[in-house]
Amino acid sequence: MPIDSGLLAIVGLLFLATLFGLVWKATTGRAKRIKGGVQIDLKEIGATKNGLPVTKFGEHTTFLQFSSETCSTCKQTAKIFEQLEKTSHGVLHIEVDVTHRLDLANKFGILQTPTTLVLDSKGIVKSRIGGAPKQSTIEEEIGHFVI
Repeated sequence: MPIDSGLLAIVGLLFLATLFGLVWKATTGRAKRIKGGVQIDLKEIGATKNGLPVTKFGEHTTFLQFSSETCSTCKQTAKIFEQLEKTSHGVLHIEVDVTHRLDLANKFGILQTPTTLVLDSKGIVKSRIGGAPKQSTIEEEIGHFVI
C-alpha cells in the first residue's frame, strides 16, 4: 500500500517542529559568551533607574535587560535581577524597554524579550542570555566577574 505524500509531509513537519522546539528549549535562558563585545553607551540606550539616568556600570557585573510591553516573563525576570542587585555587592540591573526603540533592537539583535546582556565593570558585553535566565546561569555569570 503506497504512503500518502501529504501524510508524509505532515509527519516530517511535525518532526522538524519538535526538533526545533527541543533545541530552543535547551538553549533559552543560558548564557552565550561573547568575544570582542562592544562597550555599551548608557546615554545612547537611555538607561534610567528610579527615574534618574544611569551614569556608571556595576562594580563587578551589570545585567542589561531588554524588555517589551507585551513580554509576559520580563517583569518576573526584572524582579529576579532587582533582588539579586539588593543581595549581591557590585551587581547592577538596568531594564530598557525596546517596544518603541527599534533602533536598539536592531543594533543589539534583540529577537526575543527578555534578552539580557551581561556587562563587565567597564560596560563591555561579555555574554548574552536569550529568554528568561536560569538561576544557575545568573550565578555563573556573576562568578565570571567577582574575584
